[in-house]
Amino acid sequence: MAIRRRAPRPLPRRDEVFGRTAPGDGFLHRTPAGLKLLGLATLTLIVLLARQPLLSLAVIGGLLVLCAAARVPAGMLLSLLRRIWILLAAVLAAQLIFNDPLTAAEVLSRILACLLAAQLMILTTPPMALLEVFRALLRPMRPLGARPGRAALAALVMLRSIPYLADLSALAGRQARARGLERDLRARTVPLLLGAVAYAQDTGRALAARGIDDLD
Repeated sequence: MAIRRRAPRPLPRRDEVFGRTAPGDGFLHRTPAGLKLLGLATLTLIVLLARQPLLSLAVIGGLLVLCAAARVPAGMLLSLLRRIWILLAAVLAAQLIFNDPLTAAEVLSRILACLLAAQLMILTTPPMALLEVFRALLRPMRPLGARPGRAALAALVMLRSIPYLADLSALAGRQARARGLERDLRARTVPLLLGAVAYAQDTGRALAARGIDDLD
C-alpha cells in the first residue's frame, strides 16, 4: 500500500498588504508610533556603532523582557527568525569562512538585535500609525516635488512584504521536498518568483481599491 505524502500547508491567510499587529493593549501598544520609531533608530545606531557581541546579546535579552512586559506573544516576536533561519545560517557560515568566530558572533548578534527590535515595533504599532509617521517625516520634502503619502506607503508595503515573502520561500521549500526535488534549485526559486510577482500584482490592486491617490 503506497504511503501518501502530506501536502504542504498553505500560506496563512492574513492582510498581505498591511500585515498584522499582536493582540492586546500593553504599554507598547499605547506608546506613540513616532516615539517607538525614534527608539528603534537609536537602538539600531547604538548596536551598529558599538560592534560588541555582549551588548547585542544584552539588547536581545532586553527585547525579550520588554516583549513579555508588553504582553506580546514571544512566538510572534521570534516567528521572523524562524522564517529566515536559512539566510541567518548562510550569513554565519560566510562569516566563519572569511572571518574569525568573534567577528561572526558580532555580525550575527547585531543582525538579530536589529531584526527583533524592528519586529517588536511592527507587532505593537498599527500600520496606519506608522504610515502617518513616515508621512510626517517626508512632508518637508513636498516643495521639492515629493509625495509623502506615496513614499511612506511604499516604505510600509516593503516592510510588511518581508515576512510574507519569507513564508513564500518556506512554502516553496516544502513543496519541493514533497516532490522529492529538495536539491533542485529551480523547484525552489521558480514558485518563489511567481508568487512574488502575484503578490506584487495583488498589492497593487489592493492599494488601488483603497484609493492610493487620496493619500497626498
